[in-house]
Amino acid sequence: MNRTVLPFSVLLAVFATATIADVPAAPAARAVPLRTESFYDTWLKDRLSIGLGFSYATLTDSERPKDVGNHRTFVGYVWKLEDTDRIGVIPEIRYWAADHLRLVLAMDRISGRTRNYNLEKHSDGDVDLWGPQLLVEGFYPLCDETVFLHAGVGVVYDFADFTEVKWWNLGYSSEASWEYLGRPSKARQGYHREIHVDDAFGWTIAAGASWRPDPRFEIDLSLRHTWIDPDCQFGYFHGGKKGFEKHQDGDFELDHLTVALTGSYVF
Repeated sequence: MNRTVLPFSVLLAVFATATIADVPAAPAARAVPLRTESFYDTWLKDRLSIGLGFSYATLTDSERPKDVGNHRTFVGYVWKLEDTDRIGVIPEIRYWAADHLRLVLAMDRISGRTRNYNLEKHSDGDVDLWGPQLLVEGFYPLCDETVFLHAGVGVVYDFADFTEVKWWNLGYSSEASWEYLGRPSKARQGYHREIHVDDAFGWTIAAGASWRPDPRFEIDLSLRHTWIDPDCQFGYFHGGKKGFEKHQDGDFELDHLTVALTGSYVF
């Protein structure tokens, strides 16, 4: 019995070994390089746009009561501001931080010419504001995401300057009297009249629409209303160690409405 089983077992083992040897080995898996998104693809592509536009700004609350005694004017006899230099060129940067949220960094600017009620058409000079404006806007896409409606709120920090008219700065009572005396360049009483305006923070609300006729170009129309109220001081500049002597505190209400049309390149 053992003589019969032993050869059969041996034959079975030999057959199994030969069968396994004939099976081809599985090919080795090919190495696939890992792909990592670049900084541009992750954070800038289709998110960032930089543009240049035209703005038109106008004052919205530019009069005060003609009441110097109770300090209800802006300062001194200045009771009214008139728009000057309404049109400007402004840069603008937009960044899409989320699906329906973007940040907008733009330039704010406004100018006003002072008017005094004690002399007809009398002006001490012009007040100018300019500075960065940061807005957070929500937007809603339309027309297969080629048109976007947007609205938001923001803050503005404006740098201020006041440019006095020469005859008033030199201390003359009117432009006519200064011209009658031959337009002298020397101060009438040894000092200069000046108005200093402080830099100031303000608030902005905005609404508008953007259109992308091309994936890399965007046109935006925005309407923004800004509330800003910088403090000012009227006084006399004597020069030397005495310098500026403040005579009266005041403020300029320079709330304004701005319409901006901007063309931008989309990264």
